[in-house]
Amino acid sequence: MNTAMHPQTTELPAGSIPPREQWVRRDRQLALITLLLRVPQVMTPLGVLTWVAVSAASAWTAAVSSAALCLGMAVCGVGMAVFANVRWRLWALAGVALIQGVVMWQLSRVDVDAVGTTWDAAGAFVPFFVAGLSLAPMGLAARLRWVSVVESENRPEAFGGAMRRESVNEALATVLGAALTGLLAVVAGPSSVLRASAILSVLTMVLFVVHPSARHPQANMPESQWRRDRRPAPRAQQRAAFRLRHGLLYGIAALNALLGAAQGCLAVYSVSLDTVKTMGVMYALVGFGAAAGSSLAVRFRHRITAANMWVLVATGALLTSMLLSGPSGTVGFSVVLMAVGFFSGPCLLCIHSSAGQVDMAHGYMGLVGFMNVATSVATALGLIICAYLGVHHDYMSAAMVPVAASMLLLGTALVFNHGLRRAPGPEPRI
Repeated sequence: MNTAMHPQTTELPAGSIPPREQWVRRDRQLALITLLLRVPQVMTPLGVLTWVAVSAASAWTAAVSSAALCLGMAVCGVGMAVFANVRWRLWALAGVALIQGVVMWQLSRVDVDAVGTTWDAAGAFVPFFVAGLSLAPMGLAARLRWVSVVESENRPEAFGGAMRRESVNEALATVLGAALTGLLAVVAGPSSVLRASAILSVLTMVLFVVHPSARHPQANMPESQWRRDRRPAPRAQQRAAFRLRHGLLYGIAALNALLGAAQGCLAVYSVSLDTVKTMGVMYALVGFGAAAGSSLAVRFRHRITAANMWVLVATGALLTSMLLSGPSGTVGFSVVLMAVGFFSGPCLLCIHSSAGQVDMAHGYMGLVGFMNVATSVATALGLIICAYLGVHHDYMSAAMVPVAASMLLLGTALVFNHGLRRAPGPEPRI
């Protein structure tokens, strides 16, 4: 037989799977696990907001309790960013998940009926802050895992797709977490949300630790963002990189201030109408709209840059946030929340995509760590300010907070776009 006419082919052993199919199957499993990792982070603050609002019948008390939890999450995010390079990071996360399960289970048994509504009762919110210290930012852990996977398997082309997938997972987690919060609050009581989030956190962390992707060696890509870059670079380039990094931080802070203010408006609106138990279901529409908007934005990633899309969707967020000032009923309020989410999801996608492409040389994971901290702090501020104005003044005053946050979001998008045009290199895309 002529071997030139009939070249030999390498046959795989029986029962084996080609590497590419193995990667696809493993990547899908990892994407599902990282999605489930984020769900308790959504359930817990929203569950505290619903639980305290039902028990204390006060939107202000509920907002401060949830904000204290978010501030604790910010402190935990700082710790995770500092220890991002340690070898025992994975086991530390597993330990934090176990602590979180115990803390959330005990927190659900706290009597919140006697929590005061004045500044003198600030000590009553300390347990919520302590509970937030056990809520590690799993978005950072998920992205660190993907970095290790693509570096170990020498697949740099898969990095962009993994980061897009994780940004979409942020929106999908909002859908699942808020929907579970509303369902459990109605069926089993608001305090059951914390117990369910504790169980789910432990189970998903076990899956995250035992998944085959955890066997890859830890990548050396993360850097501490506050370390000075000692490599020589032109002063103009350093200034441009500094402005772009801070533009992304301000943008993610403005976006989450908008989402926190939307929660505050929802709390004030629900307490006034005595529909607090359905608050989680209504907020799930924000996540549903965010998932739909993110999926649509991904389809147009080759036609429009991330910076231009950020400006476009920030404008839409500003216009829809104005509708929060005049709700015509539960249905109308729900539609407005879904519209806000429809433009907020692509904003998150654009910001994370830009961070992954304009700041790779200065430590992308360090920037993501700071973005997680800014997310928690801005959510807490938006929630507190909105609830304070709604309780101590009127709902119209509270509805101005989302408008102000969306104006800041649009402003940061315009400034970032302007700085990006003056910086060297191609414009980032989703």
